[in-house]
Amino acid sequence: MSTEVPIIILLILIPTFFFIRWILKKRITDSSKRNISSFLLSLIISPILYLVFIFLFFSYLFHEPQKDFNQDKWFANKLSRYEMRDDIVNSNILKSKTKQELIQLIGKPDIKDSTNIWIYDLGTSGAGLGWQFNSLKITFKNREVSDVKKIELRH
Repeated sequence: MSTEVPIIILLILIPTFFFIRWILKKRITDSSKRNISSFLLSLIISPILYLVFIFLFFSYLFHEPQKDFNQDKWFANKLSRYEMRDDIVNSNILKSKTKQELIQLIGKPDIKDSTNIWIYDLGTSGAGLGWQFNSLKITFKNREVSDVKKIELRH
């Protein structure tokens, strides 16, 4: 455990102590008992609050918004297509589409090769303390979409 953790917990403990003491003022009239009770409760609650703050911080840091596929938004903002990638993959809306149907639905690919693989650039997103490059890999078999995978490269 780093030295910052006890300091942060102490900084949480101080206002927690005063808050709990204020709450207990009506219930415990003896000030010494109220102070001891407040201190003991603060010792228990402060590390829990620390963990909650850490969890909330990392939840915010790694959160990526996810939206349902919307063709108008898909064409309007190429850089935020990554928000729709999970819906596209999980809903199977591209399965069994022909190349022409796929072009009508999501446009021409950014990369296509002779092995029936098309790649669509979905833009970049935050990935914690770095960047994540998002792509959609579509594989064709017998002239129809057979597989749709999301590709996430973190940097």
